Amino acid sequence: MFKYLAFILLVAACTATDDDAHAHVEKQYKKEDGHGKFSYGYDITNGIGAGEAGDEHQVHGEYHFTSKEGLPVKVSYTADENGYHPHGDLLPTPPPTPEAILRALAYIDAHPHKEEPRPAHPHAQPRLVHSQPAHPHPTNPHGPRHH
Repeated sequence: MFKYLAFILLVAACTATDDDAHAHVEKQYKKEDGHGKFSYGYDITNGIGAGEAGDEHQVHGEYHFTSKEGLPVKVSYTADENGYHPHGDLLPTPPPTPEAILRALAYIDAHPHKEEPRPAHPHAQPRLVHSQPAHPHPTNPHGPRHH
């Protein structure tokens, strides 16, 4: 009897979960004030949802879902004149900057580049130095002279 009851409970638990094919919108909203400000959002019965609010200059929002592994995933973001900036626990992050690079950057900050002295006149051309010709006496193109 206990085996049958456990089996029935297992089947009931498997069929009771909403899958994506049977998901439907649980709630939704959309607002606009006619002056550029807006907000909207939705939640679906399978755990997917999103919301966003803002104007023509800046937007704040978030979206969420459940991963294949069953973990809840939530990403919030802002978007403005500086680009799209997401935030979330599962987003990849850059590795830390190596200590040697941090020391090099600190050294560069502590020792700024010094300007080289420039000529007094910014349009002055360097003087050309003429060297002596390889043959001090002109040569005769018709051959040697005989006296």
